[in-house]
Parts: sequence; structure tokens; C-alpha cells
Amino acid sequence: MTLFIALALALMVLALWPLVSTVWRARSKPDQPPATQVNLALLREQRARLEAELADGSLSHDEYTQAQNELARRVLLESAPVERNGPAAPRSVSAVVLLLAVPVLAVGLYAYLGEPDAVRYEAELARSQGDVSNEDLDAMVRQMTQQLESKPPGQAVDAPAWEMLARAHASRQRYADADKAYQRALELTPDNPNLLADRADLLSLLQGQSADGEPMRLVNRALAIDPGHPKALALAGSAAYGRQDFVAAQTFWQRARLRAEPGSPFAQGLESSLEAARAGIASQPGGAARLAAQASPKAEPSPVAGGHPGVRGQVTLSPGLQAKLAPGDTLFVFARAVQGPRMPLAVLRVPATVGPVAFALDDSQAMTPEHRISLHEQVVVEARISRAGQAMAQSGDLQGSSGPVASNSAQLQINIDSVVP
Repeated sequence: MTLFIALALALMVLALWPLVSTVWRARSKPDQPPATQVNLALLREQRARLEAELADGSLSHDEYTQAQNELARRVLLESAPVERNGPAAPRSVSAVVLLLAVPVLAVGLYAYLGEPDAVRYEAELARSQGDVSNEDLDAMVRQMTQQLESKPPGQAVDAPAWEMLARAHASRQRYADADKAYQRALELTPDNPNLLADRADLLSLLQGQSADGEPMRLVNRALAIDPGHPKALALAGSAAYGRQDFVAAQTFWQRARLRAEPGSPFAQGLESSLEAARAGIASQPGGAARLAAQASPKAEPSPVAGGHPGVRGQVTLSPGLQAKLAPGDTLFVFARAVQGPRMPLAVLRVPATVGPVAFALDDSQAMTPEHRISLHEQVVVEARISRAGQAMAQSGDLQGSSGPVASNSAQLQINIDSVVP
């Protein structure tokens, strides 16, 4: 909190410095330069010259008198005290008002529109890992809850603040309160896969490590938004392992390992889980042969003999939309059921290009064993180009669809020809 305040003050000083320097120059600089000794010396020299010209007859007495009067007038002007002009004071007052108003307005707007308590809460939560007593921590969590719940309806509250409160409640083993905070955070950002996976994890804990029902629904939503979300994949693997579907558990955990940081505790936990999944596969009839086939090198992937071939084809981008393609855009190709849940049966994610892109969707890309292409006679194949890299449709994405086709279709052509409004 102290560092945040110091940085904020430093930025405010930098913003006000041009105005401060302008006011300082305006106050220190006189409105009219005073008379100098040099100017008066020059006038004295001119008077001596006039007297010499009068003495040698170059000037008449009348001309000398007139020139003397002019010199006297100029001496009075040069020697007169300088008076400040009237507009200077109003300019100075306006500058001082601005100097006071700018920081006051900045602090006021941040207090109204921002979330200043979030910085303090985060710092206090970090310090709570030290020598803070349980009573102090409970008091801090209660204060944080009151602050968030007492926000006026029109005042914005950030989802991270509710997420922070949920984690604080969970650390105190107040899981019901943590779930309420997660729900409030999801109301603000319903398509946040991190929040969906965290709440699913919490609910499965409340259900005795069971992901049946609402936890699995949240996991499926998270995977629909981000098919490679590590925690959602890990939870899906745990659910599959719990129902003794060791092959599915291994598939989910292998996909999660691809996104895990090597050597991290999460990656180490996945390795232990994969060992358990392989042990479960080996205990089943034909499991040893399956594991041996997985370990043997494969020359090249090909359609599964005697299995479901899935749907294959090509995605093309309409010429009228090619100018909208930007470097770094991502192409998602989905297969969905014609009726029922819109959760993808298979997902392919590749870099978007102007040229045609070949695709193959089959059961190996299923997100859950219960949602596979082979379980449906017809599917709808959709293609979407996302600039944000999100599987969920967003305004400005480019998309195209096949309509209902056989789930074993080959040489399917998908044309991306529309823009998501």
C-alpha cells in the first residue's frame, strides 16, 4: 500500500510540474522591466551633448529648451516605479486553483470509480501469511466483506476483489462464504475460465471430492471457453479417474501437462496423477497391451481402423474478409451436436491464415468422454477466427458454419463469410 501511494504521488507531481513551473515563472517575472543605470547614463550623455551644442551655437535657445523638456520627460518615465498590470492576479489565482483542483479531482475520481481497497486488501492478505493472528485475519476478512457488500448499486466493483475475498474465505475454510464470493465474481465476468475452474474445485471439495453435477458443468463451461485450460483439464481428469475411466483421465492429464510449467508443483502433481492413471489402465483387461501401444513409436497418425473416422475437410476465408485478418489471429474449428448442449464434441485450434486450412475432428479431440463425435449421427461444424484467442465468440470475430452434416463426412468445405456483430 505504501509503495502504491508513493508511485501515485510521484505520477501526480510529474503531471503537475508543467503547471507549477508556469506559475513560478509568472510570479517571478515582472510585467515591465524597471529603469536601469545604463538608460539613465545615456540620457545624461545626451544632456551634456545638448549643452555643448548650445555653447558652440549649433542650437538656438528655443531648440535647447525644447530638447531639455523632452529629456526631462524621458528621465521621469525611466525612473518611475513599475506598477503591475491588472490581469496578472487573475491568471495567478486561476493557476493556483488548478494546482489544487487537479489532485483533488484525481483522488476523488479514483475513489469513486476505482477499487482503492483492493490494494490494501491484497497487501494485508500477503502479510497474513506471517505472524498475524487468526483473530486479526478474521477481522480483516469481515471488513473486506462489509466493504464490498456495502458498495452502492451504481458503483463498480471489480471481479478480482470478489475473487480475492473468495480465496480469503477458502483459506479460513469457510467454503460456503467462498462459494458466494465466487458467484458474485462470476456475475461480473461469466466467461472467465479461471473463476469457473476455481468454483468447480471448491464445489467438488464440498461434495466430498466428487465433481458430479454442478462442478462438472462448470468444468465443461471452462473447457468450452479455453479447451486447454490446465486446471479445468486437471479437474476433468480427476472426475474421470473417480469413475474409473482411466483412459479418459490419462488423456485429460496429458493435455493439462502441455500447459503446465515444467518443474512446477502443478506439473509434478500431474506426473503423479498420470502414474496412477497408467496403473489403473494396466489393471484392466487389455490394459497392458494398450500401454505398450502407447509407448511404441508411431510412424504417422492415420484414421483409426474399424473406429469412427470423424469429420474432415477444409476451411477457407472469404476474399471479402481477408483484409480483416491480422497477424496472431487464431482459427478454432468445432464440431457440435445438432441438438442438445452446445459444448463442442471436438475442438481444433491452429494459427489463422489467408489460405485454406485442412482440419480433422474425431474422438481424440473430445473434451469429455460423454461428448464425442462418434455418439452422434449428425454434427454441425463451425469455424471461427478470433483476434483475442478466445474460443467463445466475440464481436468482430470472423465465422462460418456447415449446417447439419454426417458425423463421418469427408472433404467438407467450411467458408468463413460473416462477422460476429
